[in-house]
Amino acid sequence: MGNFPTQKQHVSYSEVKTWKECPYRHKLAYIDKIDLGEDSPYLDYGTLLHDQLERYLNTKTMDLDELESKLRAAWEEKGFDSEEYIQKQAAWRKYNGWKPKPHVYIDEWVSWARNSLEDIPEFLDSNFPNWKALSAEEQLYENIENYDLNFKGFIDAVIECDGPKGKRQRWIIDWKTANSGGWYRDKKRDFLTQAQIAAYKLFWRQKNGFGSREVKCGFVLLKRGAKKGKTCELLAVSSGPKMEERVEKLVKSMITSVRRGIFLKNRDSCLFCDYKDTPHCP
Repeated sequence: MGNFPTQKQHVSYSEVKTWKECPYRHKLAYIDKIDLGEDSPYLDYGTLLHDQLERYLNTKTMDLDELESKLRAAWEEKGFDSEEYIQKQAAWRKYNGWKPKPHVYIDEWVSWARNSLEDIPEFLDSNFPNWKALSAEEQLYENIENYDLNFKGFIDAVIECDGPKGKRQRWIIDWKTANSGGWYRDKKRDFLTQAQIAAYKLFWRQKNGFGSREVKCGFVLLKRGAKKGKTCELLAVSSGPKMEERVEKLVKSMITSVRRGIFLKNRDSCLFCDYKDTPHCP
């Protein structure tokens, strides 16, 4: 089939999702390799929480003082509390017709992070009885059937715990940070949202020789600003054979479309696009 237009021998779920939302955005990001991404406090916050969660799965310990130090260092380095950054964000909201939003300073981010991570041990014990970690940040690089490409991804957590009738269950988990109320109903039910963890489950179980019904999957939301003791929420995703079939079809449709050079613009997907109103996509 020749080289894939991205010049990579794999696709990731974030790439598939980008294509589904807007094929032209996919072309700009993955084929033309135009990176307009800016520093984001949400990204740094999520990355540093993920690091501590990986540590906890591997060692049953966390270093919250280290986490706070790294958060404060990132905010200082990138100026997330600077007047320039605050005004830039306010101008962007005004330009898009959004309501003004109070700025959140580093002390509050630190408090949110500590509360979420301090809740994790009890949350895991309550939702996954007698759990043990099978892996943390496990890489997938699995062949896509009938295609000369692989599916690449990193699974945040694979755990095993007690299930019904004394049997042990395996769970594929993805950590997500969210606002204090968690996700809206529409996002919880959104196919593209659910398809990420379903894809991870599909390729992980195939890699390890498990049947579809032998592995469960879901998201764990770490809610910024939620009350202590309520910062973590499990969102299980039903991913049986039909869901897996839809996910596999989505991945293969993306590969076929990109190989054919079909890069249509989806005008309904412009609102949060980095390329919006730039020379790349005026």
